[in-house]
Amino acid sequence: MLSTIQKSSPFSVMRFTVCIIGFIALGVALVGCVKTGVDDHEGENKMSSKTIEQVLKEHTDEWMSIPGVVGTAIGEFEGKPCIKIYVVEKTEELEKKFPASLEGYPLLLEETGEFKALDKD
Repeated sequence: MLSTIQKSSPFSVMRFTVCIIGFIALGVALVGCVKTGVDDHEGENKMSSKTIEQVLKEHTDEWMSIPGVVGTAIGEFEGKPCIKIYVVEKTEELEKKFPASLEGYPLLLEETGEFKALDKD
């Protein structure tokens, strides 16, 4: 018995080639997305070469200009240094203005109410 060999049409070869190129492009895009996602979170856990005092000093004026912020300080969180931002009222709107950490130091918002000077008697 003789078998017959069927020739592929140019259209089907072109469709196959386009599909292969599409799969390769999709794979490259997915790898790029995964790599970007990893890089975006590296800075959050990486400790800064700056001291916590330097980070606090660099950002305090900026934070104090935000309505509702009444002070900043260095504190402790889970046995490690953190930056505390004192606010009149801890709201979701204020929380969105601050990252969870900055240059490797956790940022914590603490509701204190207004600070008032004591009367001198």
